[in-house]
Amino acid sequence: ESLDSLPEQPQRNVGCLYYTFEGPAPVEDPILVLNGIGEDAGTEKFPANNLCFPSVVNDGYAPEGYNLCSVTVLDDAMEIYKGRPEELDAAVRQQISKWFTGRRGEVMEEWELKKIFYIPRAQPGQLKGPFPANVNGGRAANTYREKTLPEGLFVCGDHMATATLNGALESGDNAGAMAAKAAANANKQAIAA
Repeated sequence: ESLDSLPEQPQRNVGCLYYTFEGPAPVEDPILVLNGIGEDAGTEKFPANNLCFPSVVNDGYAPEGYNLCSVTVLDDAMEIYKGRPEELDAAVRQQISKWFTGRRGEVMEEWELKKIFYIPRAQPGQLKGPFPANVNGGRAANTYREKTLPEGLFVCGDHMATATLNGALESGDNAGAMAAKAAANANKQAIAA
């Protein structure tokens, strides 16, 4: 049976702004800082969804003495600022400078915008569509969109669990365990024959 007839799963588009700056990062832990603004998130006034400092995780991501900040902007806000990158940069700086009040002037004046990326289909939709990527524990790796796959074929990825790095890893672990079990069963059958 072909999988071509299955409905397409919605995907999330995102934007990402990268800034470099001299000196220590405002957050020196390898964490993701989330926008907790609520209903106003993703609007013209509050476009940033989250940020992190990749150079805190790996200092090779920025030259010595510098840091790198990655700011994620969801599709709705990217659409608002389409064709207006300078205004998007200004709005993001305004918003995140309030997150780091002691460094407000640095964020506004000293951080250098390196590039803005628009990433279509960056993640599977977590809440919409026929097969949302919001299944803690993941789906069975021998199925795809509720269709059983041929024996020995397994699938993994964030679309099989939650649309996160953890979901992708969890799904890979599930697929690996199923593949190992299938290989062990095949080996037992070969020995028995």
